[in-house]
Amino acid sequence: MRRHLVMLCLMILTGTVRAQFNLYLEQQLPLRTRQVTAMQISKDGRFLACGTEEGGIIIRDIGAGRTIRTLDAHRSAVRSLLFDKGSQRLLAAGDDGRVTVWDLYSGAGELEIRDFGSRIREIALSPDDRMLAAAGDRKEVYVWEFPAGRLKATLKGHKKAVIAAAFSSDGDQLFSIGEDRQMIVWDVNTLEPVRKNSIEARTISGSGIDIKSADFSADRSFAGIGIEEHILAKGGRGMIFKYNLTFIGWNTGAEIETLQGNRKNIDFFLISPDRKYAVTDNSTLQNNRISFWNIENGVIEQNYPVSGALTALAIAENGRWLAGAYHDAVDNRLCHVDIWQISGMQGYERFATGQKLDVKENRGFGASIKITTPTEPLIGQGARRRLAVMSFDSRGLEDDVALTTSYLLESKLGNSSAVELIERNQIDKVLEELKYQQTGLTTSDAAAVGQQLNAEYILIGSINKLGNLLIITVKLVNVETSQIEGTREVQCANATIETISDMVAALAPTIVK
Repeated sequence: MRRHLVMLCLMILTGTVRAQFNLYLEQQLPLRTRQVTAMQISKDGRFLACGTEEGGIIIRDIGAGRTIRTLDAHRSAVRSLLFDKGSQRLLAAGDDGRVTVWDLYSGAGELEIRDFGSRIREIALSPDDRMLAAAGDRKEVYVWEFPAGRLKATLKGHKKAVIAAAFSSDGDQLFSIGEDRQMIVWDVNTLEPVRKNSIEARTISGSGIDIKSADFSADRSFAGIGIEEHILAKGGRGMIFKYNLTFIGWNTGAEIETLQGNRKNIDFFLISPDRKYAVTDNSTLQNNRISFWNIENGVIEQNYPVSGALTALAIAENGRWLAGAYHDAVDNRLCHVDIWQISGMQGYERFATGQKLDVKENRGFGASIKITTPTEPLIGQGARRRLAVMSFDSRGLEDDVALTTSYLLESKLGNSSAVELIERNQIDKVLEELKYQQTGLTTSDAAAVGQQLNAEYILIGSINKLGNLLIITVKLVNVETSQIEGTREVQCANATIETISDMVAALAPTIVK
């Protein structure tokens, strides 16, 4: 009966996990360019535009699977691409300081704006397509009437280059983010600043931060900012770098949450149209990959491999398409664009309610999961290790919840080729023979059990609840030495029982590779 109750609890917990989306590789497009420097998918999901380092633009009809037009648009790298709301025009801007406007169907150039005169990093259109803003290597944000192209204002307030700008969903405000770590909200009607906030999202006391990139949720309720955090290591031997994503509320300018642990600088990233995911280049020297971070709990839900170093990403507002560009691993004169169809992700129009997302009193979007110990796996690759996972202890929770947690972790670890898991019935049999309880084992007890099981390692753990903080801690015991080889811990603030599965998913990679 107890076993059935535990399995029912396991089914309930795993059932509460958010239904995952899937990517299906639909098209692969080789391009003869040194680098794809910008990408954009039209609002209706029909067209993909790719800007190149040489200044060209390739436009592809995704549904038809064919390239419909190539434009010689700029004299140097294209940095920003934008479709108007009706997908009739394509706007482009880049290193040559120009904004160009093209008729999407005829390929004719409609407008060229030269006012900016310096590298443009991002362009933005108001929801009614009547105003155009540009941000880049100037301290000012330029605003033009559109499609006339008449300069309306230069908004002064930043002390360094402005890396991002976006209009609010109603078009009454313009939000800008600069390398000076300032965020400014401008009133579009008066062209005056409404609010100015400093970005001070540090996870290490006394560290310095550099703003590397930014993106905005489709409903403009919050902004995401890619941050490089750095501090001198103890003893002055080198620097410590961290690459984080910080989310800022549009209405308040306050930090909502910071996700830690990206493996490289976040030079570009996306916020999914349903506001659930941040999509980053999370590559290592060995593996190039795109990661989907669950914004609410900070867990990487999925990683997708790519065949080279990523240079650009784009996602459709309807949630149906994702495109990624990367260098050819052999020929540096070539780039490739992969186009995936997305299944299970909502588009902006399906979830948008017009409501703004304000910062909660205790900060955060919801449950916030963090690894509080080193993330390097306790058991690395090599010969398979025989591992037994013991039932967890618990404080402040029902025993069945602790047992279910150990089963969840056992299930996750079983997917790794680095370990050979010992069957639960064998563990139960040895515990009965040694007259040990399921929980509360000391390290010497665990080693004794391991010897009987012919195991190399025993994993013991606990799950504890302190207020709204949930903590899962595991210890890896070396059976031969009876010593603890390492400890790993995951914590979740604003926790509920339903977050246990997400916590286990975050913890498992720190135990086995």
